[in-house]
Amino acid sequence: MARLAADAEFSPSLSKKHLLIEKRAGSYYSSLVRTFAIAALLLLSVGFVGGQKTIRQVDFKNFSYPRTGPLLGHERLMWLDLSAKTLIRLHDGKDSSGFTLASVTFADVTGDAKEEAIVVLHYDTGGTQQTDYIYIYSLDSGQPKLLAYCYTGDRAYSGLYKVYGRSGKLIVDLFDPSKQSGDCCSSGFVQTKYAWLNGRFMQVGPRHFGTPEPQNYTAFGQRINGTAP
Repeated sequence: MARLAADAEFSPSLSKKHLLIEKRAGSYYSSLVRTFAIAALLLLSVGFVGGQKTIRQVDFKNFSYPRTGPLLGHERLMWLDLSAKTLIRLHDGKDSSGFTLASVTFADVTGDAKEEAIVVLHYDTGGTQQTDYIYIYSLDSGQPKLLAYCYTGDRAYSGLYKVYGRSGKLIVDLFDPSKQSGDCCSSGFVQTKYAWLNGRFMQVGPRHFGTPEPQNYTAFGQRINGTAP
């Protein structure tokens, strides 16, 4: 250090050269940092625009769902308006009003050989009446797109028993109100098959009737309350 100071004292041009080298090095370093920062931003923007690769990557536990119509008093399945402004906002699978994420399954229900998400929200405020909402989502440009949604009845009055996809169709099983034994239970279910036609789900083929598995309550009610097998 003493010798460098002495050299600088007796050689002013040498000191200027050192300063110039340091300035150039600092400029190069700053340019390198800016390049990496720009590259990182580009990668982040590509990831944001691209969104999810598959519908299975969507976080439906922390998600907002539209809702319209009366919350309770349902006695049949009803397809609802997609432009509803009221939202159900789930955080970690539930909200403060009584909605809980009951299930998320994946199947081709539109006949396009691609998976859609079948999301069921269960509504229960602790009273005697309950209901379920079914949402069908596809993936469009990396983002979830709502195709259709509906609510079902209440327990024995066309309450939801099962919903799933099969051979490109949507299958909905509802408890049969004609075989109810009290408000809570029914010894039968009615199966309806829906096809995606002209931008909506339409019933195809005849309804089928079956006997549900032994249970004390609806399948979704059991799952939420932790009593399902």
